[in-house]
Amino acid sequence: MGEYGVHPTRYGEVSDGQLYSMFRESAYARLSESEKLDLLQEVVNRDAMEKGEIGAPEVRFAELPVNESGNAADGVIQVNRDMAVSGVQTFEYKGQTVQHRMDDYNCQTLNTILHENMHCFQDQVIDVTIQIDDLQLTSEYQANSYTNSIVFQNGKGQWGSQYMTGETANGYYMYYFQATERDAYRTAEEKTASILQELSGKYGTEASFETYTKSMATTGYQAMEQKAILEFQNPNFEKDLNQVLQNQYFGTNVEVDKNTEEAVKAEMIATYQNLYEQLGESTAANEDAKMSFDPRPVSLEEYNQAVQNPAAADEEVYEEAEETAEKGPEADTQSQQENEEASVSDEDITDGIDSDMEI
Repeated sequence: MGEYGVHPTRYGEVSDGQLYSMFRESAYARLSESEKLDLLQEVVNRDAMEKGEIGAPEVRFAELPVNESGNAADGVIQVNRDMAVSGVQTFEYKGQTVQHRMDDYNCQTLNTILHENMHCFQDQVIDVTIQIDDLQLTSEYQANSYTNSIVFQNGKGQWGSQYMTGETANGYYMYYFQATERDAYRTAEEKTASILQELSGKYGTEASFETYTKSMATTGYQAMEQKAILEFQNPNFEKDLNQVLQNQYFGTNVEVDKNTEEAVKAEMIATYQNLYEQLGESTAANEDAKMSFDPRPVSLEEYNQAVQNPAAADEEVYEEAEETAEKGPEADTQSQQENEEASVSDEDITDGIDSDMEI
């Protein structure tokens, strides 16, 4: 169970309305680091209870790469300290220190914590800590775990990863719309939007709310879905993608769009190869790998009997990133997404899913 449990905060007795009102720009900026940490923990406590999780994950601030807003593993959600506390992310680029200020860091932090807790919920579904009524969704999550299967493509069988990290030309779509990430992005975006709408109705809108809303209009779930449909010329792209993963995991043969199937299989193979190399480097450096990557098929019965502690993956997309060199890695990240060649960060890869299972 990792760090799942009871995590009391100073905000345990306030109403939901009072709690979420602290995400207003004017209120959030005045909170100390410890107050912000308690605020995020309390949001997770309540979200976990709503979802039916056994215990709540523990929230911690961590020094994460500039393009990683958060991750989750073993019942611990790590949130990028620079983003959540100060809204200023600092990184080195061509020998210079560059700072990127997030005008909507209060909103992005709320979105991140909800995204990561969704992965924690998925973890518990996958390892059967909890059971949900939606058997189809359970199957999708299990088929998107950090295990592997033999992928046959062009008459050749190769190992492929059931969780995809975005290694091929169109791999970012594979990463984004695989079941665990799909639901983490979508549910976090929907709940954040609902909270901000309620706050705007009560207190009036704020610049940070408008910045966040504008960002979601171009990088959010609906925008990404339309881009994927156009790219693959398949209105059922997301459904077919996840059916391919289920066919691979459960050994079924449900018919899907052939072009989508080939793209998913190519990404599975590329992800496996990349993860295998990453784990090899990690072992050589005596680092603690957060997942095992046993190159053999795993049956549903074996998988359900094994208590796994998957990890989280998430990628921060900077809507305001420009194409100038001065903007550094943010510009690179946005450019990669627009070219549909983006991939998740090295930290995301080693942390895996929560799916953050981003298993």
